[in-house]
Amino acid sequence: MNSDTISRLDDWRFRNKGRLLLVIATLFWMGLYTYPSLLTPYLEDVGASLTQAGLILGGYGFTQMILRLPLGIWSDFLQKKKVFVIAGLASALISVLGLMLTQEIFLIFIFRALGGVAAAFWVQMSALYMNYNVENSTAAVSHLGLVNSGGTIIATFIGGQVIARLGYQSGFGLGAIFAGMGLVLCFFLPEDKLAPNEEVATAKSVLEGLKLSIKNQGLIWGSIFAAVSQFLTYSSAQGFVPQYASNHGVSASQISIMVTINTIARFIAIVLVSRILLRYFRPKQILLVSMLINAFLLFAIPLAQSYMSLVIIMFLLGLVSATQMTYFMDAAISHMPAERRSTAVGFYQAAYGIGMVAGPTLTGAIADVSTLSSAFLVAGFIGLLAVGLMAWKLPDRAAIQS
Repeated sequence: MNSDTISRLDDWRFRNKGRLLLVIATLFWMGLYTYPSLLTPYLEDVGASLTQAGLILGGYGFTQMILRLPLGIWSDFLQKKKVFVIAGLASALISVLGLMLTQEIFLIFIFRALGGVAAAFWVQMSALYMNYNVENSTAAVSHLGLVNSGGTIIATFIGGQVIARLGYQSGFGLGAIFAGMGLVLCFFLPEDKLAPNEEVATAKSVLEGLKLSIKNQGLIWGSIFAAVSQFLTYSSAQGFVPQYASNHGVSASQISIMVTINTIARFIAIVLVSRILLRYFRPKQILLVSMLINAFLLFAIPLAQSYMSLVIIMFLLGLVSATQMTYFMDAAISHMPAERRSTAVGFYQAAYGIGMVAGPTLTGAIADVSTLSSAFLVAGFIGLLAVGLMAWKLPDRAAIQS
């Protein structure tokens, strides 16, 4: 390859780096989400107990919980993001390949947890894209949200249909294809430059910011309630509702459609509902009502007598869950000084990961000693307790007029 060709290739990589990274990000989420909608029925098929299924589901959140903050500090220290993007795609690829090649419960836990490792790198992928779009960070955030939701919705639907027709291994294999394509494209991204003499200062500032941030009551309570929200979500829509539906004769194809509808509802809440609600209500009011609705929806799951009723419940769960996570982040982060905000986001994300672990773990354990219906009722009561605690402790602020 002559120097002119190399020069033109480098120029193309630089001019299209933002678009290329969005394609990679879409493939990244598609690689992770071809199979989760049917993971609990699959685990039952390979002989896992509901307690084991809960631990496997929780492993995805556990690795994110413990890695997000240290990875953020490390990447800020190195001032390099591309290597973390490559690591994220490689982790996603190994995760789905491992799931495709084994049916051992312990190894399934390891490879599912590795999927959580991959998801933890989303912070660095997002940061790299925002570095590419410094002059329009608002649009950058919108683009990232679109590829996250779009990739998840597409993969959930296509993966579920592939699994329904060709089996679980084909669903894992499809995820490997998406992740492998994204990994190859990573090597076409231009190298990010290390800012000279900034490593120690950056690391110090992040650690000092962390010490100050964890003393902030708004951040603490916003993060705690976000963890409760994730507890409820990963106990139900992202956890055991697919298993509950499967137990009641719902087909794999129908389950994938149901979970896709839940994901679409989350996207609708982020794009549309959140903007409308803030015109008329304060964030604390929105959060109290949405948490109350979430609790009642959990109580309603055992009463669902038809596939359509489960679809409606899943749609509403998607709306309230996404609404909660949008405004809990606002409650936790919006008042933080700009110089500490990125560290606060890392703390917030690590904290809500606790709910991603505890939700499916506790739900699976309760279902093993009793029933899934009982587990949903327990989760609903936890939601009601959270409503009372939120009314007392969650910081409030004036409604946003727009």
